[in-house]
Amino acid sequence: MTLIIDLAPDNFNDVINASAEIIKNGGTVVFPTETVYGLGADALSSEACAKIFRAKERPIDNPLIVHVSNFEMVKQVAEISDDLLKKMKNIWPGPLTLLLKKKDIVPDIVTSNMDTVCVRFPDNKIALALIEKAGPIAAPSANIATKPSIVDSADAIREFDGRVDAIINAGRVKYGVESTILDVTVHPFELLRPGAFTLEDIEELLGEVHVGSVAGGYSESSIALTPGMKYRHYAPSKKLILIENNQKFREFIQSDLSADFVALCSMENAQYAKYDSLILGNDIYEVAHNLFYYFRMLDSSNKKFGVIQSFSEKGIGFGVMNRIRKASYLILKDKENIDKINNVLNEYR
Repeated sequence: MTLIIDLAPDNFNDVINASAEIIKNGGTVVFPTETVYGLGADALSSEACAKIFRAKERPIDNPLIVHVSNFEMVKQVAEISDDLLKKMKNIWPGPLTLLLKKKDIVPDIVTSNMDTVCVRFPDNKIALALIEKAGPIAAPSANIATKPSIVDSADAIREFDGRVDAIINAGRVKYGVESTILDVTVHPFELLRPGAFTLEDIEELLGEVHVGSVAGGYSESSIALTPGMKYRHYAPSKKLILIENNQKFREFIQSDLSADFVALCSMENAQYAKYDSLILGNDIYEVAHNLFYYFRMLDSSNKKFGVIQSFSEKGIGFGVMNRIRKASYLILKDKENIDKINNVLNEYR
């Protein structure tokens, strides 16, 4: 049985205490962060962390992120220079995860037998209070492997009831896309996954950053140094097609061929949709907030496919486009491919 713990204004401490006891006793708890919901267990227990992999049906070579609630806890689980730690005091708590050399105290299952560990100091009062009570918590996003991350506790309950020990029922999260992951074991630092903390802000605070093709969402790494690098992620069950050319996207959603599709788009483009559409938002932060939520709405619709537009890759948009590309079954970018869309889609019917 999964315990559903409803959070209310007058029971915050009771919720935290009950959830922390479950984690300290080797159990698993789904809890909110500022980015998405996480599925947490004691980061220093191999047995507890193994439950995360089973609950998520997650490949064992896909490492977890260790969540901390203070700077002493960072030093407990990872090697970090005094200079970098000082800079991070201007950033943490926040949605930026660092890849660091791990301490021996961190079990190999957490890091997929690598000598590095992802460390995150979240900016969410529920998460911070839970970590402070329970100690370091290993927590990937709370979703079955490859499915869209969960941004609303109602979806967490539907997906994980019976799979975990407890779920904190706390509504919607703030950002809607996962944390940014930065490899600080190399120089210059390398962006491994864009997310809620923008590349522009990282470079302003930490200096120049190398950005590879994996971060853009165009390719996968042969080795998963961090979550989101190796495996197809974030995808709805229904096939999602990304049309990166905005004019071609508008033409398609105006056509009869789009009858089998739900169009996921901006309010500006929704006016062109001949059939069903889901308006992701008026600005890129609304798009980020709604993206995974609407991926799940697509799956619950009576349409066969989804089609989604591209967005500016400035700021949080870089993370949004990374998620969209990784979720897409087919990406149509150049004119030649878009002209062949009828033939391509007919093959997948």
